[in-house]
This record gives sequence, structure tokens and C-alpha cells, in this order.
Amino acid sequence: MKAIKLIRLTPTINVLAIPFFFFIFVAMSFPGDEDSIVNNRSTALPEGYNDLFAGSGECLLCHNAMVDASGTPIGILDDWRSTMLANAGKDPLWQAKVSHEGLVNPEHKAVLEDVCTRCHMPVGNHNAHHNMQALYSLAEGQADSLALDGIQCTVCHQITQETLGTYTGNIIIGTNKQIWGQYTSPFANPMINFTGYTPAYGQHIEDARLCGSCHTLITNSVDLNGLPTGEAFVEQALYHEWENSDFPEDGISCQVCHVPSIDDLVNISSRPWWLDARSPFGKHHFAGANVFMTKLLRDFADEIGVTATTVQFDSTLSRSEKMLKHTLQLTLDETGRTPDTLSVRLKLQNLAGHKFPSGFPSRRAFVQLVAIAQNGDTLFISGKTDGDFNLIHENETYENHQQVINNEELVQIYEMVMGDVNGNVTTVLERAYAPLKDNRLPPMGFSSIHPNYDTVKIVGLAQDDPDFNKVGSLEGTGADEIYFNISTSGYAGEIIINAAVKYQTVSAKWLEETFAFSSDEIDSFKSYFEGADKTPFTVAEASISSSPRVYAYLDVGWNSLSSYIMPPNTDMEVVLASVFNAVEIVSGSEGVFYPSGGIYTLNDFNPYSGYSIKMNNAELLEIVGEYSPEQVLQLNEGWNILPVISPCATEFSALGGDFAENLEAIVELAGWRVYWPEKEVFTLNELSPGKAYLIKLTAPFEMVFPACQ
Repeated sequence: MKAIKLIRLTPTINVLAIPFFFFIFVAMSFPGDEDSIVNNRSTALPEGYNDLFAGSGECLLCHNAMVDASGTPIGILDDWRSTMLANAGKDPLWQAKVSHEGLVNPEHKAVLEDVCTRCHMPVGNHNAHHNMQALYSLAEGQADSLALDGIQCTVCHQITQETLGTYTGNIIIGTNKQIWGQYTSPFANPMINFTGYTPAYGQHIEDARLCGSCHTLITNSVDLNGLPTGEAFVEQALYHEWENSDFPEDGISCQVCHVPSIDDLVNISSRPWWLDARSPFGKHHFAGANVFMTKLLRDFADEIGVTATTVQFDSTLSRSEKMLKHTLQLTLDETGRTPDTLSVRLKLQNLAGHKFPSGFPSRRAFVQLVAIAQNGDTLFISGKTDGDFNLIHENETYENHQQVINNEELVQIYEMVMGDVNGNVTTVLERAYAPLKDNRLPPMGFSSIHPNYDTVKIVGLAQDDPDFNKVGSLEGTGADEIYFNISTSGYAGEIIINAAVKYQTVSAKWLEETFAFSSDEIDSFKSYFEGADKTPFTVAEASISSSPRVYAYLDVGWNSLSSYIMPPNTDMEVVLASVFNAVEIVSGSEGVFYPSGGIYTLNDFNPYSGYSIKMNNAELLEIVGEYSPEQVLQLNEGWNILPVISPCATEFSALGGDFAENLEAIVELAGWRVYWPEKEVFTLNELSPGKAYLIKLTAPFEMVFPACQ
């Protein structure tokens, strides 16, 4: 058990309560009270105090033993400690980027680090400024266990109501050690006596602006010489994106999704044990989209020095992955197919309360669409990646927004691309002057006439896309549609189309400028990045099948016709509906279909029969359905009509020796080409799908069409 802390007695404490509270603190032990060691790494949360804040370990004693109605642990510290908030100060990507910015503009290094540590190391930064220190450095934070505690309990719960509406980390921390929470009339004495903090009701703890104070970051732009341009750049503005959506009106704040509430009665403190349970309770999950960095923190835990265990990281990962999978809805439809092209439409619907993706500008999502033939061959792929998950056909500068994708060298990437004062792409945050592209999917309700639009505007070709966040002139759909035209090169078989949206926290391309420099922070993150699992997270998937079909080119006059497809409706008029006005007569072994002559002895189309068809106009007939269940024909001695019940051309040699022994001749049913070995006439060499033939055999024969190669 931990060493017992001395109880601070204040002049206002009820002295009769001293023996009782002493008994409570000495006698009771709860889960989470004990420090542990994992792989020689201490998982103890930092303890101690500075002038404004307490280490999260000071909160662990009382606020980590709660359970829900089913008895499942929902300890605040256990849920929080493996989140990106808890590890904001230790985040190696953030530290590398801060170092990079200081190396690019060394004369700005001190100010840059002070601004960046406001949100990532607030315990150190705001305490330093409280003590009249002008600037706070990254190095100071790295040396301070409390600063490395990230965005923790006494930060969020000490932010005052006056902070609401301030941005870029300009939060106002109370100086009277009040801890704001959502519950009225809290029992204060245990917290006062044990920590010196006083719990108080503060409705603003559930206000979205509380989160917006750090998740709205506006930088002062400089040119390539480090001189101020006079312009401000919006690096991220999740709060403003949320405000320009339907979510505020629907009462869905940041906390609703990221601190999910349950109606169970929960004992929010384990001391004293007789406290009444409260409801609702906000679980401190803080799940987000940063699956990549959460995995990296878990996998390099010893090197980075995190306090969370693998199990705790896996819990946060599971929650983040679940949240991401509820962020986007995909709808995939076939819009048309010709002998050469399959056309599909992919609709992406953003379900989040802000843009997708959002936050730090390295984040992006791309669409991978793959078309696969029946034999497993890939006919088409947009969004193909190499072994390290770098996009192969990505434009060297940046990929424009796409409405129509006609070839594999185009890919849809949803992202914000920063441009410098010269209009060139930059990943140096301080050099960002204006966005060159922002086609991140807006939330539902997003409008260009909202007062916030200039802060979170759509930039680039997406502005002119008629279905990006709108239907006609109506804005606010939060959706986008992409049209893919897939070359099939004459392939008429079944095609499986798989669409997936892949999310990346950061790509190798985005890190090129950072990795061109060297520092302890950059070199450390580079080693982690090179060894990390960089598999993009699949946010959403959709699949459809384009049914196999036969395309029969029917010229004026007589043609032959067969099909390896069984249409869902075999009625001859239905099968021929698309070319019906040009059909004069269809003849087969089962009868005649002769509309103008009133003869209908042939009513149903049969893939196991071949037909002669006379046309008064040239047409392309498409027969859609399923493959015939058996590619086997029973042929009689003498003459037979031979349909082709295979989707690929079949050479006679592939039909086997027995076939050759029984064969006398094959003749096109409506043509002049012949295969007649006895007379050495070989103007016909193969059986073509969609055609029909006359075949003469010396004996009954079971003809088996081989599988396509």
C-alpha cells in the first residue's frame, strides 16, 4: 500500500470528522492505489504539486475505483492515462515537430515552444506564466514530470468559465484551487483535506468551448525569411467546424462523443465510502482518430516513458477504432456498364460533428477502390499503396480534389494542404500562409453563409464539385460523391468492386521536411516511425458485385446468338427488351419467336440453346444475370445447334481428344466460317461467347467447356 499522506487541517474543518477521515484514509485500499512496474518502466502517475496543479497521481487515490451498474471498472485515471490527452507532452511526433519549427526559424524558437507547450504541457507552461515567467521551453517540460502529465485532471477541471471563447491555448486557470465538475453540491471536505482543492459545480465543464480553447489553433504566418506576413493561419478549428454544423442545435457537444455519458449511478469517489452515487457519469475515454500514434506510444512505451500499460492502450485503441468506424458511411452503386467500362458511384457521408479528417494538418484520408474479376485478377485500383503504405500515384505536390476518376493514377485524398507565402506546399506550420486545398468532408449542416465559414472554408476544386456538401443549391449534406469509370477491356464476367476509406495520422511524404533536419526529438521520432506499424486504418468499407453479362453485337440481317448467362426473367420479350424494336425473328430448336407474324412457339430464352436472330437494325444486346450452373452440353449424333456457355473464347484443341474423334464439322450458324478437318478447312478456330454454331458429330457426346484461364 502507498505511504499514507498527512491530512491537511484547515481552520474550517469539523474536528469531529478527524478520526473518521483518518480511519477512512488509513484503513481502506482500492484498485489503482499501488504503483506497478512493466518492463522496468514505472507506470506510476506523477505525484506532487506546483503552485496551480497537482500530478494526476494525487487524484488516483479517490477517483479510480468506480464501476458501472454491471460492476465493470470505469476508473477515470485508468481510462484517461492511455489517451492522446494524457500523453500530449510525451507525444514524440509533437516534440519532433516543435523541434523542427525551431530549427527552421531559430530566432522564433523560444516563442514557438512557449505557444506549443500551452496545450501539450499546460501544467508546466501555465504554472510558469502564473509565476511571471515570460516564456516556457520544451526542455523545461521534458525535465518536469508534472508537465509531462499532459492534459490532465487539474488542467481541465480548473479552467474557468472566463476561458470560454478563447483559443490557441489561451486558457485561464483559476488561482483559488477550485475543481469544477458537473455535479451540484459536492461533498467537499475529503478533497479539501487531502489535496487542498475544493470541488465546485461548474456547468461550463460540459461546454464545447472548453475543448475549443486548445482545439482551435491560429498561427501567425511568416515568409521564407522568417518575417511576419501580417496574416493569421488557421491550423485547426474543430470547435468552429462543430459550430458550423447541425450538432449544436441537436445538443451534441464535444463531450457527448468524447466523454460518453452513462445513466448508471456511479460513486465518483471511493472516499468516503458512504458518498451517494451520482448520475449521469461521463466516462473519460477521450477516444479520437489517432490510432497510429496510440499504437506507437504502446509499442515504444519503454523508450517514450509512458505510464499506461499495454492493456490500457489496447482499450483506448478499441474505443478509437470503434469511434472511427462510426464516423463515415459509404454507399456504393453501379451506375452503368458497357463492353469497355464499368461505372460506379461512391458516396461518403460524414457522421462526425466536425470535418473528417480534422485536427492537425498532417491527417488525411484516401479512397481505395479495387475492381476484381471472377478469376481474382485486379482490373482496376485507385489508391494503391506500396509496402510502406505510401500512395504510389500521388501527385508530387498534392492531389487535387476529384469528382470523376477515370484511371488508376488518380486518387481521392481528403486533406488540408498548407501553402506558404509563395503558394508552394509547406509542412512548416509557421510558414503556412493560406490553404491550397481543403476538401475534408464537412459535418452535416455545414454552410458557406455561416459566420464561421471564413475560418473553416472549403478550398480548391471541391468548391466547384456539384455534390460536395450539397444537393443542387442546398448545402449541408456533409457528403461527397465520387464517380469511377473502370476500364474492363472487354471483360464481361462478374466484377467485385471494393471501396475503402483509409485514414492516416501522418504520411512519410508529410514528414519529409521534418526529417530533413536532425535533433534529439526528430531523430527519436524518426526511429519510432520507421519501426511503427504504418497500416492506414480502414474507417469504412463497401462492396458490390457487377453481375456477369453477355454482349452480343447484332448486325442487320441474320445473326447467331447464345448466352452463358441465365437471366433472372427468361421471357423472350424481357430478354430482348432493349433491342425489341429491331428484332424480326428468332429461331431455335424449340420454336420460333416472330412478333410481326404472330408466331410465339418460342417463349423462353434458354442458355443451353443457340438461336438465329434476324434484325432490321444493328444493335448491341446485353443479357445480365448469373452464370449458367453447368458448362456442360449433351449433344446428339448428327447436326446440333451449339451455344457457347463459357464467358471466354474456347479453342477447339482445349475440348480434348474425344471431341476431335467425334467431330465432323463446325459451321457458324449465321456466317461463313467453317472448321472441317476432313476437308482441311480451318477458317473457324474457336468458339466465341455470344455466338452460336452448327456442329455435326459421329456419335452422342458430352461437351464440357473448360474453365477460363
